[in-house]
Amino acid sequence: MEPLRHLDRDTRRARLLAARTRPVGGINRRGIFTGHWDQGDVVRQFRGGNGSWLGLATYVPRDPAT
Repeated sequence: MEPLRHLDRDTRRARLLAARTRPVGGINRRGIFTGHWDQGDVVRQFRGGNGSWLGLATYVPRDPAT
């Protein structure tokens, strides 16, 4: 995965917070970190100082056995 250091602070923060949430539908952490969801509501809800890690549903990977 590509480092996030080259991004502006707001985008980096929004991606990291969005990746901490429980995945919905086809959205996964890799897609968030690569920037695929930057223009959508997934990352946008955390831009501009909005949102917080407090109260987020933590990321729980799917059980590969199921």
